[in-house]
Amino acid sequence: MKLYEVNQQIETLLDQLEPDPETGEIPANEDEIIAQINALAMKREDILQYLAKLSLDAKATVQAMKAEEKRLHDRRAQMERKQEQLIAILDRECGGQKTDLGVATLCYRKTSHVEVTDKSALLHWLKTEGHDDCYRVPEPEISKLNVGRLLDAGVQVEGAERVQSTSCYLR
Repeated sequence: MKLYEVNQQIETLLDQLEPDPETGEIPANEDEIIAQINALAMKREDILQYLAKLSLDAKATVQAMKAEEKRLHDRRAQMERKQEQLIAILDRECGGQKTDLGVATLCYRKTSHVEVTDKSALLHWLKTEGHDDCYRVPEPEISKLNVGRLLDAGVQVEGAERVQSTSCYLR
């Protein structure tokens, strides 16, 4: 039986316990209805415990996955460093010459990149020359903690409000 079905049956039984609005009589089978409600309540409790166990199991699985992701990330970073070290050794030993190594060929190509030597001077020049597409100004970031302190102090802050809610978690 599903949780919503149990809840519906309990609600139906509770409706049957209501006294007759015209006569005020309580149903004759009141004890039987209460026994059914108690049985359904126990079934509901079992379903809720099962759902809580599923939730805790999912939480444990997520934590295990995070640990495995971290382990694999660390392992990959270690292998990347090892690969870079091996390429550096090959580069040093081959002296910048294209070399056929049997299983692979060590090749070289020319590359270029921009290196900023004086950031403030570069920014000043870009701004004065109108090259606004060459730099980014970060979007302002709102500190919700500090705005919350203002709201708690009674300051009317336009565009922000304190919202009360509840959260649910398992231990």
